[in-house]
Amino acid sequence: MLKREKKLERKIAKERIEILFEMMEKMKYEDYELARRYIELARRIAMKYRLKMPKKYKLLFCKKCLYPYKEGRFRVRIRKSRVIITCLNCGYERRIPIRPRRKKNEHH
Repeated sequence: MLKREKKLERKIAKERIEILFEMMEKMKYEDYELARRYIELARRIAMKYRLKMPKKYKLLFCKKCLYPYKEGRFRVRIRKSRVIITCLNCGYERRIPIRPRRKKNEHH
């Protein structure tokens, strides 16, 4: 029985996720449903190979309905030290805390 090269598999999976997000960026203004499908596939790949979705991609789509954010389809509000991103497709609110910056000489 052949031994699986998990490191190589994960590397290929990361590359595929990047390609899918590039394709999503191109398609989100033309075919919204296809762009959503690309996100769905990228998520499925990440789960199968147990990869964390890169932070730069995480904020590009709604966590609940998987629709890509584009102008006019989401709202951003800042209050009480958090950013609230509301998806206008399904109404899901994503809350991202803002941590205050630490001073360099402060020890913890």
